[in-house]
Amino acid sequence: MDWHTLKRYWRIEVMGGEHKPFKPKRMLRRILQREQEHYLFWFRLAQYFYRRPKGVLNYPKIARRIHASLVRTHGIDIMLAAEIGAGITFAHRTGIVIADAARIGENLFIRQNTTIGVRTSGQKGLIYIGDNVELGANVCIIGEDIHIGDNVTIGAMAFINKDVPPDSTCYTRHVATIRPKEGAAAA
Repeated sequence: MDWHTLKRYWRIEVMGGEHKPFKPKRMLRRILQREQEHYLFWFRLAQYFYRRPKGVLNYPKIARRIHASLVRTHGIDIMLAAEIGAGITFAHRTGIVIADAARIGENLFIRQNTTIGVRTSGQKGLIYIGDNVELGANVCIIGEDIHIGDNVTIGAMAFINKDVPPDSTCYTRHVATIRPKEGAAAA
């Protein structure tokens, strides 16, 4: 992640849209007044530092300290090595855990107590989540080499350990049920 990418993330997630001009004073006001923007500002800065090599300053160590403070303050544990596109939004910022094996597209909407994780430490496979995905409360996505397509809605309390095709809705009754969204072509 370079400086221009970091500013783009801040513009979208903190300032309120990519079309908004980057004004430090306005951004500072939003960070101080809104908890979600506070979290996203510091999380993106920590990711930026985490990906920088050690130089005069030990950037990865600074990133880990920022991350630890965010976990204590906000109750969200998104690993710094996770790759998340711009536009992440939280309905409630409680109990969210995202492992470093996650590769997530843009415009993720995530609700409370949701886990995107791995079965075992040292897992080789990744979890891929497309663009415009909405995750309900208490969703658990666990496994390796899982692909969740674009424009997917996953209902509350769903357990996902298999692929979910694009343009579908997934929810759990006794077993996972996947349905195409209305108007989407059947696969």
